Amino acid sequence: MRATLRIALIALGVFLMVLFLPAVVHGPFSRDAHTRVLHEHAADVYDRPLNAAPPLAAIDRQANVDILAPTLYPEQQYEWITANQKATHALFRCMERGDCAQNQTKVVIIPCSNFVLFLQKGYVGGEAIWAHSTLQALHNMGYTVLLTFNMHSATQLYHIFANLVKMVIVNPEQADGCLREASCVRSEKNPAGIPAWKLFSFCWWPGPANPLGANWTLSPEDYQYGPNTYLGYSIESQCYKYPFVPHAERKKSQVYILAKFLKFFLPGKTAWPPEFYDAAANATGRCFIENVGPPLKQDAFYDLLSHSAALVGVENPRLSPSPYDALCFGVPFINPISDWDKKNPTDRTKWNTQHDMLKHLSPPHVYHVFKGDRDGFVNAIRDALANPIESYVPDRMRMTAVQDRLGKILERDWRVEAAELLKAREAGTVKGPHTGMLFLLQRKLARKPGIHILHLD
Repeated sequence: MRATLRIALIALGVFLMVLFLPAVVHGPFSRDAHTRVLHEHAADVYDRPLNAAPPLAAIDRQANVDILAPTLYPEQQYEWITANQKATHALFRCMERGDCAQNQTKVVIIPCSNFVLFLQKGYVGGEAIWAHSTLQALHNMGYTVLLTFNMHSATQLYHIFANLVKMVIVNPEQADGCLREASCVRSEKNPAGIPAWKLFSFCWWPGPANPLGANWTLSPEDYQYGPNTYLGYSIESQCYKYPFVPHAERKKSQVYILAKFLKFFLPGKTAWPPEFYDAAANATGRCFIENVGPPLKQDAFYDLLSHSAALVGVENPRLSPSPYDALCFGVPFINPISDWDKKNPTDRTKWNTQHDMLKHLSPPHVYHVFKGDRDGFVNAIRDALANPIESYVPDRMRMTAVQDRLGKILERDWRVEAAELLKAREAGTVKGPHTGMLFLLQRKLARKPGIHILHLD
């Protein structure tokens, strides 16, 4: 077993050298010289005893390059490439030495753009914050993570690591596209493709977003009205980078309004007309609105938010991470209720709010106000200012909780669940999304005994 692994790793090393060495060799090193080095190295590999270490130093001297050392790109936009190099080299080395850490030989491939955008451009939208949390959890648990921009590259990575791959995290459209692309998904004609049961959609919103249904759809929140697989995220690491601002040192006149776009203040688009702010200003001595400017960098946003006395929602954007940030900084949130049961307005299960995941929290952390209720709006702001809170992070959003859920997701037997799903869909008892396309593929694969949905071996 160990000898077979060593031969496979040596062969892979030679293959990677053929691909990449000409592009990274420095100085006057001709193609003939390069070819000679490879031939000499290949001959030495097959003449050498299996327990002997490869003579990499000889290649280093001639080619002036260490093929095991990652290239550290200076620009931020290449950070994800450097991360891939480090992870790959660490995996190869530990497999060669036989001392891999827990979970290191378990690979997660991620072509989902939100992950690369966070590392490449510092994008901090909700999906990127979730992606950052997921990356952090994977790294904390020791998994080998490989990032890429598209499914073509993800498929090539799968060809290399194959059975080591536990999961491929994709955008919803990438999941659909892969199952439509014969060169992407594993099938009878493409046994080297990615098994569909390893493709998981990374989707911010409720509802299934994967051809295999809700179980293969990862969600940032525990949507009670949707059966998706709850992964969740943590804002602890970002929040705790900044010191907690004592309430005595805060700008007591500063109330931050969560709106994102100016259009969310337009009539019919906002929970609070302008006169509500005037009423709140008269009742509290606070002024609205002091400043409107371009989008803030994350550091500047956190600085303003952490010095505020309250965060006021206006109905949109929905399900933003910002209220969680606010609570972590000790800033209460005013949560607008846009729809409710008029006969039983206190029934929170019927509420439709700006942040439904917070509708079961109560003052002094979250104040819920019915849209159009001016007195309720004024009283909520007044009470929030009068009752400062300490830092609060929901238990489900702590990194330990995220790691616990993600670890269980990665270790579930998804192949067995996919086989059960196939039986249910063939029997007509389950009608998941895109079943027509799935059934078409199933019929093609079911012609031979032992061939199951999307080649489940």
